[in-house]
Amino acid sequence: MRHSLDLSNCEPVNDLWAKFSETLGIEKACQAVRQAIDLQAMNGSEETLPVLFIETCGAALTTFSTLREQTGISLFGSKKVLILSQKKKVFQVLYEVK
Repeated sequence: MRHSLDLSNCEPVNDLWAKFSETLGIEKACQAVRQAIDLQAMNGSEETLPVLFIETCGAALTTFSTLREQTGISLFGSKKVLILSQKKKVFQVLYEVK
């Protein structure tokens, strides 16, 4: 079953990861992000972006075009995860840091 992700009523923020990792603990927060990246690796494509729902630690895939159309934010490439709080209607894009 496919559900449509609506980001049009969400705001981008820069502190969602800090709050999420503080609440859950850094190890579990990082594990949740890795699971979203694994979902992308198993079922995604160059056009998809993994989404991590921070309230449930559930993961899904959306497309870069959906993100652009609904938020105006243009992203491309791999090693990115969108973390989303549907409750607070905020999101943050995480980039892999080497």
